Amino acid sequence: MRTTRTKTAGIAFFIATTLIATVPAGPAGASGLSIEDQCDAAAASRHDGTRNPAFPPIEDGQITLGVALSACREAYNSGGGVRFAFQLARALEQGGQGLAAENLYREAAEGGHTVAMVRYGQLLQRKGDLAAAHALYRQSAEAGDRLGAYALGMSYRDGIGTASDAGKAAVWLDAAAAGGYEIAALVADFPQAPDAPFNGAQ
Repeated sequence: MRTTRTKTAGIAFFIATTLIATVPAGPAGASGLSIEDQCDAAAASRHDGTRNPAFPPIEDGQITLGVALSACREAYNSGGGVRFAFQLARALEQGGQGLAAENLYREAAEGGHTVAMVRYGQLLQRKGDLAAAHALYRQSAEAGDRLGAYALGMSYRDGIGTASDAGKAAVWLDAAAAGGYEIAALVADFPQAPDAPFNGAQ
């Protein structure tokens, strides 16, 4: 009887230690990725030149909110920087938390994140602060961002926060197209055509 109990206890101990050994330790979590990598994998934008290229970008509206909100919030709170502020803002915006998203877009834009500049500019444009939106588009474009170049070109084309200027519009739309933003090439070729929806900043 004692031998049976000893064997049973030994088996239980073996199973327990095996299970403990297989539980991931530290901040990497169940996926085996760091919290920063989890955020990049869950909410990176294809327009963001600072994103981690090890992971494919996530298109607008395709963010898995539970994972993105958890991972990006933790990465952001750990001092991860403007990329994680931007990615958390994307997730918050998709989740309907507009004010929180706007605050993070502003923070990321003020920290130099060029895609966040465009996104925050769009939000200001919708609110009617056209001069501030134009200034953000210009800042992003002059930093070399293709999305910023497109937004600035459209701003000049349509007189958003500035006087309409077809020449400047063409310059910036051409710059965006040369940077690989395909919509800009279409707009530049057909300047009177209806715009494609400008939601690429996300």
